[in-house]
Amino acid sequence: MLDAIVYIGRFQPVTLAHIEIIKKALDLAEKAIVLVGSAKNARSIRDPWTVQERIEMMKTVKAIDASKVCFVPLQDSNYEFSWWLSKTHEIVKSHTEAHDKIGIIGYKKDESAYYLDYFPEWEFIETPSLYEGLSAVDIRENLFCGRDLDGIADEVRVWLDNWIKNNNDAYENLKEEFFYIKEYKKMWEKAPFAPVFVTGDALVLCSKNILLIQRKNSPGKNLYALPGGFLEQRESLEDCAVRELQEETEIDADIATLRNSIVLTKTFDAPFRDMRGRMITHAYIFDLQSKDLPKVRGADDAGKAFWLPLTEIDNLQDKFFGDHYRIIKNMLKTLNSGK
Repeated sequence: MLDAIVYIGRFQPVTLAHIEIIKKALDLAEKAIVLVGSAKNARSIRDPWTVQERIEMMKTVKAIDASKVCFVPLQDSNYEFSWWLSKTHEIVKSHTEAHDKIGIIGYKKDESAYYLDYFPEWEFIETPSLYEGLSAVDIRENLFCGRDLDGIADEVRVWLDNWIKNNNDAYENLKEEFFYIKEYKKMWEKAPFAPVFVTGDALVLCSKNILLIQRKNSPGKNLYALPGGFLEQRESLEDCAVRELQEETEIDADIATLRNSIVLTKTFDAPFRDMRGRMITHAYIFDLQSKDLPKVRGADDAGKAFWLPLTEIDNLQDKFFGDHYRIIKNMLKTLNSGK
């Protein structure tokens, strides 16, 4: 008998397979520590529910003895895996004693489960594929398409019905995004190979502020993001970042000033960073040496462009599109480490 078993998942939504794994963990240990991933992410068709909502969802399931489960939020970290490992250990340590026997449970379905190999000090309990490979992706698709929801407990079905009634605007926005992505992918379905998209993003700093846009259209409608967009056939990556910056913010700064202010560039290529497909972005930091903030105005794909004090970034993490918050944090950390 183990003292605790760790189970890491996104639970978008909670499926019958998730429930069976938690039950198995409680059969093998005194308690289960369920780390609920994608905490503080903005709503999207991949992450429709907040971490608090998913914990609430799980607590409604009668088959789970919630008194023996510690539900703990865990943020993603596409570009800071060492931080994520450290945070995971920190959380587990806070819910166990020094000499406890700890296990970690999971199913190595594909490369996305790589993290399970990074806890050699814990006993690994591998679970088989349950319910014929039940997928939360399929359940989400059925939800947005208004089809029957197989693969979830009755309590979860009731919770989802109530959530839709009480959050109809959020649900309709997610449906809009879902069908936008579906139509977007149709344009490429006859291509001989899956396309790889390349984009350029601009992280502009000035007087301890960062320049952001609010997206006007799906995907990520109304969410905050870096100015940026797709690379055109006859331009360099730097040209792309500068052009998109000017098009989306109409920033009051000439091209020479912008180019001369570039102090760092990094590539961000997490495989699932964008629901439209494989999207690799090259981000540039523009450090404007000015006491006054240049005038900006949202244009093109941006509904709004605005300056935000850097001290306010962390408070708005769940308002950012995709991985843009993590790109910002990663680039600022790299920039500051070089100073």
